[in-house]
Amino acid sequence: MPLIRLFSVSFLVLACLASQAAFAQSANGPRDTLKKSIDLVIDILKNPGMAGQDKDKPRRTKLIETIDEVFDSGELARRAVARDWDKFTPDQKTRFTAAFAKLLERTYMDRIESYTDQQVEYLNETLYGDDKAEVATKIVSKGVDIPINYRMIKKEGWRVYDVVIEGVSLVQNYRNQFGQILLKETPEQLIERVANMTAPAAEKK
Repeated sequence: MPLIRLFSVSFLVLACLASQAAFAQSANGPRDTLKKSIDLVIDILKNPGMAGQDKDKPRRTKLIETIDEVFDSGELARRAVARDWDKFTPDQKTRFTAAFAKLLERTYMDRIESYTDQQVEYLNETLYGDDKAEVATKIVSKGVDIPINYRMIKKEGWRVYDVVIEGVSLVQNYRNQFGQILLKETPEQLIERVANMTAPAAEKK
C-alpha cells in the first residue's frame, strides 16, 4: 500500500471511529482510551459551532491537540529511525520529533477534516505484558473491509505508536525511507530534509 494512502487511512480512522458500542473493560484500557479520544475528534468535526471558513484555524488547532493526546509523537519518531536513533543528540531528537510531527500534520490534516460516516467495528484487544497492546479494528467503506490495528504503549496512559493497515506498518514505511537517507547523510541533514518539507516555499533551502 502506498505510504500516503496508509497514513491517510489511519488518520481517517481516527476521524471516524464513532457511534460504536463500548466493550466491557477497564476505563483505563487501551481500547477504551482510543475510543474516548476518537469520540472527541468526532465531536469537533460535527460541531456546527466549529464550521465555516472563519473557524477553520481554531478547529484545526483543536483537532491537532486532541490527536496529539492519543498519538505518542516521540515514540513514533524514535521507532521511525530505529537503531539510528542513538546517532541523534538529545537536541536533534527533540527537533526531529517536532519536524516529523509537523510533517504528518501538514500532510494528512486535510484528510481528517474530510470525515464521512464510515462504519468501524472493534474486533479485539491484545495485551503484551503490562505496557504494550494492540487494538484490532475493521473499517467498512463502500462495502470494502479494511483491517486496521493500533499498536499502543502505556506511558502515563495508553498512547498510539504505530498503525498497521492491511498488514502494512506506518512506522516501518517511514523507517525504510529514513534508513536509506541515513546511510548517506547525517541526522542533522535528515532533520533539515523533514523540516524543509513543511516550510513555506520562500523559506525552503
